[in-house]
Amino acid sequence: MTDEFREQFLSEANVAILGTVDSRGRPHATPIWYLYDDGAFRISVGKGSQKHKNIERNANVSLVIDQGALPYYAVMIQGEAEIGPEFSEGDSLRLAVRYLGENMGTAYATRDDTEASISLTIRPRKVIVYDPMPAWRAKKD
Repeated sequence: MTDEFREQFLSEANVAILGTVDSRGRPHATPIWYLYDDGAFRISVGKGSQKHKNIERNANVSLVIDQGALPYYAVMIQGEAEIGPEFSEGDSLRLAVRYLGENMGTAYATRDDTEASISLTIRPRKVIVYDPMPAWRAKKD
């Protein structure tokens, strides 16, 4: 499919699966929310979480964003995660509103029981697109 379609898809509020490797070499995959800006994925994770520990040891990650309904479509990313500071209040609000809508997102982002977090930035090294129905999708455009 076109680069424009892929970029539009990645800009939507799809839940992604983040894949990391633990200290024993075993895969660890978790669903995550993300912000997508300028070709990079930004994620907030709990400080000291398994994801955080795994990435401190091995920054190589995979990210899978898929459309679970017909017509199936997925983008698989391979890259390295860069650990950064906690999201700003504005980015936390933007992320929550992206996935929960204005009212629920604002309530979620401003709750008092938040844990310490860090941010991850993933810049794709390799992008794989899975599109089993490109001809059908092209007819709809």
